[in-house]
Amino acid sequence: MRKVLLTREIALARLNAKEYLNLMTRMKSLIEDATATALGMTDEEFAEFSALVDKFYQRIYFPEGNELTDSLNDLEGQRDAVITYLFQSVRNGISLPIEEQAEAAKALEKITSLYAGLQRMPEQQETVAIAGLLLKLDEEAAKAHLATMNLTAIVAKLKSLNDEYAAQTKARTRAKGLNEVETVAEMRAALDPMYQTLTIIAQSKNVLEPTETTAEFMAVLNETIKEVNQLYNKRMGKEDKEDEETEIPGTDPGTSENPGGEQTPGGTEGENPDGEGGEQTPPTEPDGDETEGPKPGEDTDGDGSPEVV
Repeated sequence: MRKVLLTREIALARLNAKEYLNLMTRMKSLIEDATATALGMTDEEFAEFSALVDKFYQRIYFPEGNELTDSLNDLEGQRDAVITYLFQSVRNGISLPIEEQAEAAKALEKITSLYAGLQRMPEQQETVAIAGLLLKLDEEAAKAHLATMNLTAIVAKLKSLNDEYAAQTKARTRAKGLNEVETVAEMRAALDPMYQTLTIIAQSKNVLEPTETTAEFMAVLNETIKEVNQLYNKRMGKEDKEDEETEIPGTDPGTSENPGGEQTPGGTEGENPDGEGGEQTPPTEPDGDETEGPKPGEDTDGDGSPEVV
């Protein structure tokens, strides 16, 4: 009788997203190494599973809109640097020895002081505030003062960065609104039955048409599941349970069966091989017809007188 290797059990629903992804990506890799055909799977079955695992990976580590978010963060840093330079230049200009520049700085400082701490605002509020600052600086008198202090190009750079930030914020919001992003829960609901199906196929292949490849796949998959379970238990502060039995042993040809019932250990019936714990055989009583020896004083010759022994 052959031995049957079962797939180790795991409660998929209790795993968090990254534990779940760990199991699925490692199983995908194991199938790739063994090949789907060698495990009894069709290429279409594995391709469907593989594509969803990749999609799940993207969903966990690269959520929709991440690229635009990175670009917005870069623009935010540049925008804050330009604002800081503009405000410091205006404050320092007040003490310049050239009177015309000092007077221009004083006039501009009346505008910029209204926006002190602008860089610390939430990003989208900052965008609106910068737009208000730029409107003030676009007035004719302000533009003249900026030219006097050689800050015209700085203000133009600030306007360019702020407009780009507003445009990308709008694009990100639009992308999130129009794209129906499949949720993590929906992806897991689709992956669960795929995982169950593929493991059953591989297990069955290893039973019906076992090869070194199928045996290795099952052994490594079970070890992988064991590790994922251990990581879950560690995260939850639980102790690992005793190792689960995944092998159903076949009949060992070297072991004989006793169809006639149990055999009495230690030899034949009635023997007490270890000298204790059993019943002792009583002494044999002589049968009634056995001849006994003469008793003292008994008449043995029939003459009526007792014999002297």
